[in-house]
Amino acid sequence: MALLLAGSAAAAPATDTHPVTKRQPATAGKGKLAAPAASRQPVAPAPAVTPVLSEPASSPAAPQTVKLRGIVLAPDGRPCAGASVYPAGAPRQLVVTDAQGAFALAVPAGAPVALRIEYFGEGSSRVEVPVPSAELLHITLGK
Repeated sequence: MALLLAGSAAAAPATDTHPVTKRQPATAGKGKLAAPAASRQPVAPAPAVTPVLSEPASSPAAPQTVKLRGIVLAPDGRPCAGASVYPAGAPRQLVVTDAQGAFALAVPAGAPVALRIEYFGEGSSRVEVPVPSAELLHITLGK
């Protein structure tokens, strides 16, 4: 014997009392918002943008330099290969002489420069160059 409770789904008859309305399929524009046809305007292409090349910022003129060249010799006249040459007070601009004792160092043009030359076993020297030029310098350590 089965008990039926009032208000349960099994007790209610399967009849629908609401009027049936015909539904339209919801496929068009599903998940998208569509503007009404009257408000759609053709989209004009974006105006062409021409890049403007700006001139580089005015920077102070780089100081002119001259390549100071020379040969470092030991007191007996031998070339000092591996001697350190740098402007006095600027050891970060150090250059090292080659096997013939030759060096080349960029220094400011038109201004006097003092060079420090150091060579292990022979000592060091300080040389004043009043006007740097491309003329080859002969530097003898200890003199």
